This record gives sequence, C-alpha cells and structure tokens, in this order.
Amino acid sequence: MQIQIERLENRDDSELTEFLDGLGKRSPSVLGYHYPIYRDVIAAAGAGEACTLAARVDGKLRAVLPAFRKITPEGAVFGSLPFFGPNAGVLAGEDQAGELQTALLRSLIEDARAAGAVACSVYTPFLASDFASYDSVMPDALVTDKFTQYLDLETVTFSKSIAYDLRRSERLGVTVSTDVDAQRRDAFYGLYVQNCIEQGIPVKPRACVEMLLDLEALGRRSAVYFAFHDGEMIGGLLVLRSPMTVSYYIPCTLARARGFQPGTLLIDRAIRDARARGARYWNWESSPSRESGVFQFKKKWGSQEGRYRIYLQPFRSQQYFRDLGRERIADLFPYYFVYPFDRLREK
Repeated sequence: MQIQIERLENRDDSELTEFLDGLGKRSPSVLGYHYPIYRDVIAAAGAGEACTLAARVDGKLRAVLPAFRKITPEGAVFGSLPFFGPNAGVLAGEDQAGELQTALLRSLIEDARAAGAVACSVYTPFLASDFASYDSVMPDALVTDKFTQYLDLETVTFSKSIAYDLRRSERLGVTVSTDVDAQRRDAFYGLYVQNCIEQGIPVKPRACVEMLLDLEALGRRSAVYFAFHDGEMIGGLLVLRSPMTVSYYIPCTLARARGFQPGTLLIDRAIRDARARGARYWNWESSPSRESGVFQFKKKWGSQEGRYRIYLQPFRSQQYFRDLGRERIADLFPYYFVYPFDRLREK
C-alpha cells in the first residue's frame, strides 16, 4: 500500500467534510470538532493556524489527523487539537488503520521537529482503545492517562433523580425553545460569560460562539437550546454534532434559577433530538475529577467512563520547561498542552 501524506487546505473542505460524514456513520470518534466550521472557530480564538494532515491511498482520502500549530517568539507548538479532551488523533477506517495512523503521526512529529517546535501533543480519539501506533511513533513521549464520560443512547437508563428533576422543571413552568434571534444570542452569551466568571473558567471569544450560532452551522454541525421561565432566559445549551456523536459544548444557567433545573430539561431535549437524528453517543467531555460535582452530575444520567491519552513529545529538556514556568507557558501557548505542569516541580 502506497501512502501519500499531504497537508489539507481550505480548498479541500468539501472533500474533508464528505470523508468525515462517511466515516462518522461508522465511527463515534468523528466529532463536530473535526469539521471545517470548528477549525475556523479555533483560528478565530487565536489558537494559531490549521495544519491538518491527510493520508491518501491511490489518490483517495483514507485518514486525517486534525492539527494546529502556533508560532511565537519563544518557538512553535503543534497539537491535535488545541483545547482539551478526547477530541483529535488520527481518524481512519478499519482497513489498514494502523499503517495510516503510523504514517500520519510520524509526519506530524517530523513537521513539528522541522519547525523547531518546543513540543507536540496528540490527544487520542473519543472511544478509541488501541494506542499501539501512538506508542510506536512516540516511544519517548510523556503520556498522561485521562478519563471521559459518555452515554450510549441506545442502552442508557436515567436515574430516578433525573426523572424527578425533569418533572419538577416542567411543573414549575420551564419551557424550551430552539428559535434563535439576536436578542437570544446576546442573552445566551451573557449567561455563559457570567457562569465562566463564577467558576473561574476562561471565556471563549464571542466571535467563536457566534460562528456556531450561525444559521449555516445550526442544525447540521451545532444545535442550541434555550430555557425560559416567565419570559426570561434562565439557561442555554450549545452542542456540536457529527453523524454518530453529539458533544456537550457550552451549558449555562442563571445562578438564581438553578432550582428550576433548566440544565436538566435542556439536556433531555437535546438527547431526544440526538436519538431522533440517529446519533448513538452523547459525549460529555472530561471532568476535573471523579469527586467533582460535574462528574457526579453526569453520572446521574447513567454515564459510562471511557479513557483517552495525551501524548506529549517535548523537543526541549525538562529544565527548559521548568525555566519557562507554568504561567509563562500558559501565556505563550494558550489552549495547548505543552508540558505536564506536575512535572515542572523540582523533586
């Protein structure tokens, strides 16, 4: 098998979308994050430029490795992808998947090394279980094992507490709407920003959120749900879509209205819509820890745990990253996993 590796450009978007749509009907690893619209969102956030790699066999697109790079005065970083979670890695069908994974991963590492990068990180795909190619190509990588949560929409059964919260929310008069206008976009983003401030979470730029609320994205790659009580928006939920998997992206709730359980009602509606569209999996993304309230909330829905890994290939010494320090790394390379912070401490 002759494999040809090339970098995808914007002019290849139609071919990339067709490939993802086809593979996404068979693989839950294809997520909304891998489509051109989200590539543009990442770029708009200032995370750098796309350098997605494709593997062709006999001229046909057979696998892709979504990737970004950011160049700074301190050096470049490469990643698949910026932001965090089981949202990247090599996307390939079952035939010759190992060979295609190896070729693409090796090419990304070589590109990063040639660019003088300080590091290159790769997150393994959602619900992937075979990491042999990653181990082979990056034997010296610093590997971080992580967990995520998800729902199998064909088999999941919600807990009694979820059913109670849904009845309570409806009894209190909370309603859900998917109609979008400028006023609702403003209210949604305002709620989201307020929640981020309350929880100390970095805020995504408004332009990025607006791109996912655009009518061309809504319905196909994203969906948004608003919860109202007495005419006031008290919650919102933005999800990203692929053929088989729906990803929980931006939830937000008015603090003084949490007792109305708008988030629970919105998730239930989004899950019912996902099933109606033929989706099989609900991707919760990762949580801070198994002890966190976020993890426990997801568990109430009947979530299962999946595992993923972060492979970090440094091209500088450990001392180099220690000298940079945590704050400097975060300032230079926002959105990227550049070096495990727990290894920066002297022992």
